[in-house]
Amino acid sequence: KKDDTLHIITSKIIRELQKDIDVVLWVTSDSLADNARSFLSKLQVPMDRVEIAVVPADNVFWSRDSAPAFVINRLGERKAIDFNHTGFFRYIKRQTDMAADSAALAKTIKETHLMMQIDSLVAVEENEVLDKSWMFIEGGAFDVNGKGSLLVSESFLFRNISDAMRDTLTKKHFEEEFNRTLGVNNVIWLSDGLAEDSGGGFFGKYTSSGTNGHTDEFARFINPNTILLAWVDEEEKNLNPIKMATYERMNRNYEILKNAKDQDGKHFNIIKLPMPDHVIEDRVLNAQIMSKDGVRKFYENNGFVEGDTLKFVAATSYMNFLFTNDKIIIPSYTAQGSSVHKEKQVQQIFRELHPDKKLVFIDATYVNANGGGIHCMTRQIPQRILIGNNK
Repeated sequence: KKDDTLHIITSKIIRELQKDIDVVLWVTSDSLADNARSFLSKLQVPMDRVEIAVVPADNVFWSRDSAPAFVINRLGERKAIDFNHTGFFRYIKRQTDMAADSAALAKTIKETHLMMQIDSLVAVEENEVLDKSWMFIEGGAFDVNGKGSLLVSESFLFRNISDAMRDTLTKKHFEEEFNRTLGVNNVIWLSDGLAEDSGGGFFGKYTSSGTNGHTDEFARFINPNTILLAWVDEEEKNLNPIKMATYERMNRNYEILKNAKDQDGKHFNIIKLPMPDHVIEDRVLNAQIMSKDGVRKFYENNGFVEGDTLKFVAATSYMNFLFTNDKIIIPSYTAQGSSVHKEKQVQQIFRELHPDKKLVFIDATYVNANGGGIHCMTRQIPQRILIGNNK
């Protein structure tokens, strides 16, 4: 049933995209390719502009983060940028917190966890020229305006590297590599991302999944000189500890952006985009969850014992939208009880900024509960869009 929910969301996105552009749906095996064709057929999704490609990896769903970044130079030549995945260090830290053998885990991840290799696998499948970067970052962790400016969270970038790299690397090293790989010459260093995107952090008894700092959850270019910033209003900040943390973080980011300039030395137009109301699920730390010693130690080290109830907050954000040639696909939360008024505000902001594009709202809350969204599960290539689906 859960897989069907995910497939339906994916199918809705594909149905919208294939009206205007070619789409590539990733799967991890021939049998899943057959299942995908059958599922799309049952939902009467036209397949004329849909290609199903098999990538021999264990997980290809988060294609924004595991696929390469595709760039085109002034000569019209296209290549795929293969960044290292920060999950390498996050997985080690998580397992270390749970008393795992981190050295053995590092070896396993590096040698066998194909998530770290998907960039190159996709480049081969797509017959792309591959450019390997030393940098540890995912596609959802930065946003560009197409003119030379880039947004990235400083805390995310420096948090998700090794201690040795943190002692050696500076902002200048990253800026030079962003310039070499993506052609940008103006990096804007933001502070922390959404608390809703905490990646397993705790705010009292509130917690959430996610990346712990990808910009596609909190700050995005909507045009070359305009930046949308996720925003919690004054009257909402005291609803719970996650709202308060996000309120404080976005205020810090607003101050950074007010003083930032674009690649031509001009100040940006900053627009505050409302955050949706929270989607919260109570999760009891029962005997089954606490059965493993490492898991029990992890929760107890964070002040929780068996029987406690945690409030799990989905990583919901209107910022996780997808641009295409003719439309913008935006998350919708009214079906989950979020404010209709807020969603109309969001709609009006997008309509005023892009009156030429069709706005399509899709409820992808199930994906948000797993730490991502519509933007996270897609990746643009000139002339096509990749969608990951390994379920």
